[in-house]
Amino acid sequence: MPLTKTNTNNAIRGGVTPNHEQRNDCSAAIAQITFADLGRGAGTLHTVGVARVDIQGRTAAGDANIQVQMGGRTVAAAMIFNSVQQTTDPAHQRGAANGTISVLRQSMDSGTVWNLTGTLP
Repeated sequence: MPLTKTNTNNAIRGGVTPNHEQRNDCSAAIAQITFADLGRGAGTLHTVGVARVDIQGRTAAGDANIQVQMGGRTVAAAMIFNSVQQTTDPAHQRGAANGTISVLRQSMDSGTVWNLTGTLP
């Protein structure tokens, strides 16, 4: 099953809309995400300027809660389902990382939480 990007239409709690310069920092931090990041534990993955990408934790099913933050405010939020993180093929791993980058950017644009679901070989 391919990857599916879904807008939950749930507003980000504590969300903030970045200005142009902050948005550039957020986009640059998001762009640094790799497949290996998806399997990490809670903590900061990448920091650029005023923005940072954090894994907030995991659900009981192993889904990763990834957020882009500025200070204590959330700019973007996405749930990356555990099934997305299970691929072993390098090309599909790049696809999973790119899907994660995409849903975080869409979350930043919409102010809502996005999900990345599906499985890759």
